[in-house]
Formats: sequence, structure tokens, C-alpha cells
Amino acid sequence: MERKARRHREKVQAHKAAQKKIIDTYDPHKDANASGDPFKTLFVGRISYDTTEKKLKREFEVFGSIKKVRMVYDQKGKPRGYAFIEFEHERDLKNAYKQGDGKKIDGRRVMVDVERGRTVEGWLPRRLGGGRGPGRQGKPSKKKQRRLAETTEKLKEKEKEEKADKKKDKEKDKDKEDDDKKDKKGRDKEKEKEKEREREKEKDKKKDKEKERKRERSRSRDRDRKK
Repeated sequence: MERKARRHREKVQAHKAAQKKIIDTYDPHKDANASGDPFKTLFVGRISYDTTEKKLKREFEVFGSIKKVRMVYDQKGKPRGYAFIEFEHERDLKNAYKQGDGKKIDGRRVMVDVERGRTVEGWLPRRLGGGRGPGRQGKPSKKKQRRLAETTEKLKEKEKEEKADKKKDKEKDKDKEDDDKKDKKGRDKEKEKEKEREREKEKDKKKDKEKERKRERSRSRDRDRKK
């Protein structure tokens, strides 16, 4: 088992090394088969193996004049399911790119894209770990659109409710703050009144003491007279 696993790892490592070597030397501009103007060339994938270059040309001529069609074959001469179509004018390429995706040819819906090998820096073909990626996003069905609209509406309603709740909370906090301020003012006033009462009491005490001293002096004079 260990020997088998080791051989597998060695094969994987050898494959990665070979792949890296190919990637390092990969240059689509030097490909003899990749001729013509890349900015007028359309990539067509997912082609039926029964589709010929003539049929492909006839199907895409509706978008404009075609200069050349190149179907790609493997080493045994079997079609690989994709091709390159070079148009006479760039505007025809744009029309084919916009309208040709999903076109049904010989029972299969083809996928179209611009030629990326010579137009996108650092792009790699699928066999080297690259490729087109997820492709175009199709238009959602009416059911999905309806669900999306309902979800969006619910999210909007929820957002409105949250905003309303936040507004209420702010108003409550403000009311509480106002009440606290009023209570503080009331307490401050009460304290001031209490101080005022204390001052009045002190004044009254002083007055009473003064009266008591006057009465004491008067009694003292009366005693002196009697003597």
C-alpha cells in the first residue's frame, strides 16, 4: 500500500512538473494555428461532434461576414467540440457574442466567448488549469424573479421596521433623558429651598439670641436700679 501511494505521489509530482514546464513556455501568440485578428475571432464551445465547419459557418453567418472557421481536432482527427470563427468586422463579432450564446446547432446549445488566449494577459486554457470560468449568468426564471422580488420586499419591510424601532428607542431615550434632566432640576431646586430654609433658621436663631441678650441687659439694668 505504501509503495502504491508513493508511486501515485511520484506520478502526481511528475505531472505537476510537466504541467508547470508547459505553462512556463505557453505562448498563444506563437501558435501557428492561431492566425487572424484575435479581436475579430469568436470562440464556440460545446459543439456537437456531428457539426461540420460548413454548418457552423452557415449558422453564424447571420451575424455578419465570416472570414474563416477553424474546427479543432485531436491527434486522431476527431473533433474536440470547439472551434474559432474569424469575422470580417469587429461589430459582427460583438453581435455574435451577444446573440449567439445558447444557439442550438445539431441538437446542442453552443457556448460562445471572445478569444481570450491572445487578448487576455495571463489567460490559460482549460487543459493547463485555466479556462473560461463560470461563464455568463443566465436570466433567472419568472419563479426565481418572483421569489427574489418577494425576498427583497421582505428585506425592505424588515429594514423599515428596524428603522422605526430605532427611532422609537431614540425617542424613548430622549424622553428619559428629558425626565432625568427635569428630575435633576427638581432635586436641585429642592436642595436650594432646603438651603434657603436652613439660612432662614440660622437668621431666626441669631434674632432669638439677639432678643435674649437684649432682655438679659434690660433685666440687669432693672436690678441695678432697685439697688
